[in-house]
This record gives sequence, C-alpha cells and structure tokens, in this order.
Amino acid sequence: MFRKNAQQGNVLIVVLFVIIVMGYLAASLMKVSWSNQSTLTREFLGTKAWFIAQSANEWALTQLYPLNDTTPDVADFCANTVSGATPNVTQGTGCQLSAMTCSNIGTFNAGTSEAESLFRVQATAICGSGVAQVQRQQEIWVRE
Repeated sequence: MFRKNAQQGNVLIVVLFVIIVMGYLAASLMKVSWSNQSTLTREFLGTKAWFIAQSANEWALTQLYPLNDTTPDVADFCANTVSGATPNVTQGTGCQLSAMTCSNIGTFNAGTSEAESLFRVQATAICGSGVAQVQRQQEIWVRE
C-alpha cells in the first residue's frame, strides 16, 4: 500500500555538509578580518612614529640654526645640544623617542676654499608595545 522512500536520510548528510562548509568559511573570514585589523594598527603606529622622528629632526634644525644667529657654530651645537637630547615631541602620543644623535660625517668640497663640514642628525621613535611595536628612524644631513 505505501511505498518506502529510498532517499530517506540523505537530507541529514547534506545539512551536515552545508553546516561544516559554512563554519569553515566563517572562520576564514574572521581570520582575514583579524589580519586586516593588525595591519591597520601597525600602519597607524608606524605613521605616528615616523612623524615623531620627523618632528625631532625639525627640532634639531632649530637648535643647529637658531633664528637670530647669523654664524651658528653647528659643530658645537651638534655635539653639546642635539646629540643625546630628548626634545618634547612625544607628549600625548604614547610613543617614545629612543635615540637622538648628531655626528660629523666628513667634509664637503674638501681641499677647496668652499670646504664645509657635513653632519648627520638621526632620530629614532618607537610606538606601540609587544607584537604591535613599530620603530621608525629618520636622518637628515646638514652643512656648516
């Protein structure tokens, strides 16, 4: 009278397959989303560190070439004022200026009447902590 359905139970297999595949896709999307957030965090911190190093170098230029000094002694300012200084360029950023150096790197046009000493000013800034810590370093060259 009643005919037995031969396909009974196949729906359960299809449902399990769909649930497993959807779970795998959801897990993959979460991993991609987390990776994007990590990349964005590092990019943001790297930009902050870059600007702090840039600000420190600009501060150094104001120390090496004061506004009202027509003949600044760059060598003296480099050794005694800039090198090892900690200018207040990190206030409110959560970052730190880890190194500020100024050094004589040689002479430009050596042996001529236009010889000038060259100096390298270098600033290193660190932002973040742990796995999200980034460091940026900038240098500028100046002539005396």
